[in-house]
Amino acid sequence: MRKNFLSFILVTVLVLGLFLAPVSVSARGLGKADKNRIECAKEKMRILAEMFDVKLPLDKKTQELPAQCSNAGAVVKPPKWFVEGQDIKTKDSNGQIVTVRKEAELDRMDKTKVVYIPGEGTYSEADLWRQAFSNVYLYLDRAAMSMDPSQPISLDQLARGYVGNRINLVATLDRLNKDLLFGSKPLIMKDSMDGRGRAMLATLELINNEFFSTIESFSAPSKERENKYRQAVQAVVVLSNQLYTEFMSSAVPIFPPDPKTLQTTAADKMMFFIMLIIGSALAGLSVFLFLEVKRQSIEIMVEEYHTKSVAWAEDFNRQFLTIDIRYIVFGTIGIFALLGLFFGFSTGGFSGVFVFLVFVAIGVFASIRMPEAVLDSLKKARGRKINAQLMDALILLSNSLRSGMDIVQGFEKVSSEMRPPISDEFGLVIKNYQLGTPFEKALDGMNDRIDSRMLSYIIKAIVIQRQVGGNLTVIFARLVENIREESKLEEKLQAMTAQQKIQAIVVGVMPFLMVGVMFLFRPDEMISFYASPLGMILFLFCVVWIAIGMKIIKKVGEVKV
Repeated sequence: MRKNFLSFILVTVLVLGLFLAPVSVSARGLGKADKNRIECAKEKMRILAEMFDVKLPLDKKTQELPAQCSNAGAVVKPPKWFVEGQDIKTKDSNGQIVTVRKEAELDRMDKTKVVYIPGEGTYSEADLWRQAFSNVYLYLDRAAMSMDPSQPISLDQLARGYVGNRINLVATLDRLNKDLLFGSKPLIMKDSMDGRGRAMLATLELINNEFFSTIESFSAPSKERENKYRQAVQAVVVLSNQLYTEFMSSAVPIFPPDPKTLQTTAADKMMFFIMLIIGSALAGLSVFLFLEVKRQSIEIMVEEYHTKSVAWAEDFNRQFLTIDIRYIVFGTIGIFALLGLFFGFSTGGFSGVFVFLVFVAIGVFASIRMPEAVLDSLKKARGRKINAQLMDALILLSNSLRSGMDIVQGFEKVSSEMRPPISDEFGLVIKNYQLGTPFEKALDGMNDRIDSRMLSYIIKAIVIQRQVGGNLTVIFARLVENIREESKLEEKLQAMTAQQKIQAIVVGVMPFLMVGVMFLFRPDEMISFYASPLGMILFLFCVVWIAIGMKIIKKVGEVKV
């Protein structure tokens, strides 16, 4: 009986040990060496927090590092720059070096009141930093407590404590990261402690992230919970030591270096100018060699383009315009060259030369196609004007035929009584006919000159009537009715597609309006960006795609009658 009772007790103890072991390990996943490191970091955070306590006497701020630290027993005193004034050398308005007495940093931070909390009072800059160090101290104290077997603690209680630590630290960091304005003098708390504040704030942000990792470790699987908890706590220990070192170390230089060290000498300018000339010469030589290799092909292209230019000149003359094609070609190249000079000078250096050459190349490509584009635009504009006069011309022709005149006399009537451009075109047909050109051929010439579908129908009707006969008066009357109906339909379509046309205009204009507004508000930043290679490439990219978008929207709204 006694043996059975002892066996039962032994089995019960083993079962309870196996059941409770995972909880114990998860809650206390840190060893003795880890505990020593935590205690050392915790004491360093306490020392920092007490240094920022303005109510604590100066003699009590001298501390010794605990036995858990590697340099145990070392005496830690507040730095002189922190608790005492300093004599610093600076330059006055006349450029003379003068010595100025600088106030102790702790006194300055205590006088700077930055936060008012109802029910608690006003907090100074020193109070906010002390709160940050205290939050880290409380975290480390809780981590050390979780390792003490004599102090039972549940996982839920431990997790809630860490959540509270993180909430307090986040609120303190949010206040420290705010830039304030006292009158006309800005206060940037990142620049506290002679520039140390920036590095210390960055370290505190990392500590805040590890606070969150500690909280996450409690929701990890039981097999991974212990390792994740240990890693998060040890990360906070390492960062706390880093925070202590940043405060005790030398200040980050916040004053600009001596301008003489950055001054460009005459030799530097001469070398830059020589390299610019050499680079430009090499770029020009490479272009010349490329053109020399492609010389035969270029000569063929030039000859073909010359032939086209002669044809274009004739086409311009047929539009009753005398335009020298060279003005269009070289004018386009000149405009792009001026843009290239502007952006090239803005960019500067060899990159500016490259930008200039790119703009010139784009100008050459655009100038090749510019005469044809101008000619097509003029023909369409002239065709629209003639379409507007075509119905009156048909009525006049029909009345002339009814009065006994022939078609040639009807053309003369239109030429003498109507206004340009239709009077010019009909008059040119009569002149060609009087000079011996067959009337049908003169009509074909007018058809080639004018981009008008209705005029083509009229010319075909006249040619067919002269070849096989027919009543032109009836044909003209039907054409007048067709033109009237087509005009009504076109007006209706214009009203229905007005929204698409306005959208195309808005899509094309709004980006440039917004860029103009941004130029008004932030001219320096906009000029520096758009004068850079990236800005130029982005601008050209946007122009191309905006043009494509406008074309697509315009095509969607076009309905041919």
